[in-house]
Amino acid sequence: MSKGEAQSNRWRRWLRDPLVAFLAIGAAVFGAEWALRDNSRTVVVTPAQAERLAALWATQMGRAPSATELDALIDDHVREEILVREAKRLRLDEDDVIVRRRLAQKLSFLSEDLAALEPPPTAALQRYFEANRQRYETPATVSFSHIYFSPDSRQDAAADARRALAGLNPQTWRSTGDPFMLGRTYAYSSMARVRKDFGDAFAEALAGLDVDAAWQGPLQSSYGFHLLRVDARTAAKGADYASVAVRVGADFDAQRRAEANRRYFDDLLARYEVQRP
Repeated sequence: MSKGEAQSNRWRRWLRDPLVAFLAIGAAVFGAEWALRDNSRTVVVTPAQAERLAALWATQMGRAPSATELDALIDDHVREEILVREAKRLRLDEDDVIVRRRLAQKLSFLSEDLAALEPPPTAALQRYFEANRQRYETPATVSFSHIYFSPDSRQDAAADARRALAGLNPQTWRSTGDPFMLGRTYAYSSMARVRKDFGDAFAEALAGLDVDAAWQGPLQSSYGFHLLRVDARTAAKGADYASVAVRVGADFDAQRRAEANRRYFDDLLARYEVQRP
């Protein structure tokens, strides 16, 4: 074996040594990390970014920023950029609930925005209106006053309400009964609001009371007992498309965005394997 061949064999054995391979890989990783670290220390503010900062300022303030104000905006941008980079370097963005939710929200907004690029045709909006016509009706309303009798402060609130009704003075009714947290008078309230505030049974009983100046009751609610005076009722009123076209367009767009977001997530979900406990 010649001297050159022997030296070549020694080099091959040296290169096949696991320790040498480990050191080579470590050096490569260290070099890449150093290059990235060195690059991350450079903050470049491009003319386009400066124009964007100036445009945002003009939108908020109603005028273009002065040279001094633009310098301050750029300084704030640089400060934010450096803090964000350092936070990422320290991995402060990992396992943070707020950051995770914000990222998920931004991606959802992106998918929704892509779905709303094309304006919907009028025919589609009219079909949506017909399918959801009840949503755009003006609901029936009722105006009434009530006197409250609390079971928590009375031994028999229902009996006290009946006695008060028999001798009620229409001029002093506001000083009769017990304090009520939601107020004594409701003007043009929908039945949905009445049900929310007083309960279903109260709303159904109220619907059967006459509209006049006389006090009636007592009616039981989720709070206790009430004497009522029904002052007015208005019937539900249907809507035509032209009068609610703006609302229809907004609702249709919201539905389209939600559907796009759902489809987008379903496509993403199909790419993942989910393991549940």
